[in-house]
Amino acid sequence: MVLDHGVGKTTFSMQIAERIASKGKPIAYVSLEMSETQLIQKLLAKKGRVNSRKIRNSDLQPDELQRLAEASFKISQLPFIIITKANTIQKIEVEARRLKNRGQLDLLVIDYLQLVRNEGNFKSREQEVADISRTLKLLSLELDIPIIALCQLNRNASKAIPTLADIRESGSIEQDADNVIFLYQRNPNNNTVTVDLQKQRAGSVGSLELKFNKFVSEFINLER
Repeated sequence: MVLDHGVGKTTFSMQIAERIASKGKPIAYVSLEMSETQLIQKLLAKKGRVNSRKIRNSDLQPDELQRLAEASFKISQLPFIIITKANTIQKIEVEARRLKNRGQLDLLVIDYLQLVRNEGNFKSREQEVADISRTLKLLSLELDIPIIALCQLNRNASKAIPTLADIRESGSIEQDADNVIFLYQRNPNNNTVTVDLQKQRAGSVGSLELKFNKFVSEFINLER
């Protein structure tokens, strides 16, 4: 599970997914916030080292067009499926089982959990999200795959260092998750983002700092 204060959770999860797909592992990325075009632009910007704004505005130089063409070919070879129509947990389950049965799913990413709906009847949104969270946990065990679910934090979450109590809409999410990673900025005036592993069921926790280059949709190590 990845949570953020609006500092690049989609970029972070896309980078993880793209890296795993580059190893030949099939990925399904369920996006309920961005279109397929927007996500592909992020991949192209990173892979081609081209400013994403220039891609959106079609303001590209010949050398940038060449890099994008090469990046496009490389991306097309990745076992990376983007799904934008599965807006309920039931539809996500169907898609995941279909892909797994075809041998086309080693990782499922959902962007993001609070936008997923549930066709069941619930007294509150908190109960609905709790059921979605539990369903994803069971689906992960059933299909024997990791599932990364992106989440939002409460509006009143700590502006300094968020905690598990700040997860929006459900207290059950942090209970179901094996790992919980927070993304946040200690200093909003720079492009450094803290990646804070606050829960790991089978290991230790800790944090590190990464540089967030939003122009090419990439997180990189500070020592680079």
